[in-house]
Amino acid sequence: MIVQAHPAPLGVLMSNSPWAAAPRALDRLQSFAVGIRPNALRASTPLRAPVAAAMVIVGFVLLRLIAAHYIGLGTDESYSVAVARDLRASYFDHPPMHYWIAHAVEPLLGVGRASRIPFILLFALTSWLMFSLTRRLFGEWAGFWAVLALNLSAFFTVAAGSWVLPDGPLICALMAATTILAESWFGEQPQPIRPLIAWIGAGLFIGLAGLSKYQAALYCVGLGLFLLTADRGRRQLLSPGPYLAAAIVLLVLSPVLTWNAAHGWASFAFQAGRGAPQKLNLAGPPSALMGQMGLLLPWIFIPMAAAGVSALRAGPLAERRWFCVILALPAIAVFTLAPLAGPVGLPHWSMAGWLFLFPLLGDFLARAAQTRTWPRRWAAGSALFILIAGVLMVSDAATGWLGADFPRLFRRGDPTAEMVDWTPLRTVVGGSAVLRRPGAFVAALKWNEGGKVDQAVGDLAPVAVLSSDPRQFGYRLAPASLVGHDALIVGKLDTINNRLADLAPYFRSLTPLAPVTVGRGRGEITLGVVEARGLLRPYGSAPPRLP
Repeated sequence: MIVQAHPAPLGVLMSNSPWAAAPRALDRLQSFAVGIRPNALRASTPLRAPVAAAMVIVGFVLLRLIAAHYIGLGTDESYSVAVARDLRASYFDHPPMHYWIAHAVEPLLGVGRASRIPFILLFALTSWLMFSLTRRLFGEWAGFWAVLALNLSAFFTVAAGSWVLPDGPLICALMAATTILAESWFGEQPQPIRPLIAWIGAGLFIGLAGLSKYQAALYCVGLGLFLLTADRGRRQLLSPGPYLAAAIVLLVLSPVLTWNAAHGWASFAFQAGRGAPQKLNLAGPPSALMGQMGLLLPWIFIPMAAAGVSALRAGPLAERRWFCVILALPAIAVFTLAPLAGPVGLPHWSMAGWLFLFPLLGDFLARAAQTRTWPRRWAAGSALFILIAGVLMVSDAATGWLGADFPRLFRRGDPTAEMVDWTPLRTVVGGSAVLRRPGAFVAALKWNEGGKVDQAVGDLAPVAVLSSDPRQFGYRLAPASLVGHDALIVGKLDTINNRLADLAPYFRSLTPLAPVTVGRGRGEITLGVVEARGLLRPYGSAPPRLP
């Protein structure tokens, strides 16, 4: 059986979409925001920088909404919206915040691409907080340049800026906490935020960051280093504020602690195991840095790293710059040096640290723009790259034309194929006689395929994952509750073929059905479907002893 989605041809797609007007809109935005002469910068009114920053934020929000409409959910996103169907105090992979958000909007937006909307709006808030923080530390035009650079960096503008992942809520909460503390410590008289009120707010948002991703702990390390090394910080240690904030953080994190205590600290053990020491790897740190550079883009990474090194050399006496670099240092250092003795990891793990170097980059660009023209050329070139790369990525994710027309470009397969929705499965599963039987369920064989399956059919039948690594799917259904019931097993055809022999002892019978092909106007992914009768025992359990 072949069931395919039929997107519009590329030319029709692009001519009918708002992308067609994007270059003209971005050109007008650049003319306003980065085409200002140096003298105009010095004589600008207080409102001009905020307006320019707001224009950048709104412009990128529109571009992300357009991209979200055409790009299907990735593997991790599909998994997130799938397990978010069930509201839990916490989850196996990550703390609960991004799952809670996806669960909250499901009744209104459904399970699909629209789930990205709250994450796009969260990043808009993050961008404005970046402007507020940098304005407080280094001035309004530094704030504008920091916001522009943030939205021109690949990881932040794409993954953290719109995808259903924990990074978006994490960086938004961290920016909120940092902005509150900066307003208290570096705010102008006569009425900055009172220190105790600031610590209460910071504790709340650090707790929310901890509910988003465990990396929030490294932010606390950086904050602690600032308190110990800066004169302003040491004075804070003599007040009740930091200790009250710590208590608030623990209170906000209580759902995560409660869930882990009830489940053998499974989530903490899983995350700690991902970075467990293995063997000496001298190439690990350089590889990690190269990955980080790729995510930020080299022309953003290099000046930002230089600004960070300069702030480190200036030391605690330059308190505002020290505040930024010391908050950034723990995450960057840990995830750059950890590969020396452990797995290389993923380069985006350090991004919550690089986030706090954008104010330093904004200050550098703002000062350079007062006397030189290269920052404007840098901004225009960066925006042009993001626009061209965005058009290519969105159009390929929607139609697959790059992989089809230039097969040598993706010798290991088109990476955007993982964003193909498996929604045609719905027709097959909905018409299956197996699922009309009481207690029947749909089974995937990998956690990352389970997300795709659940996104397509999760409201028609419960979805389980029969695997030694089911992730959160392992906590969704009690394994014993499935015993005796029939299932429809679905997954990529090669996965099904590789696992049939392993599955045979668990069911009374297995009957392969006609495969299903999904794709973007062509057969790209072949899915196997197997009718499984009578689960004999929970998957992974030993067979009963014979007398």
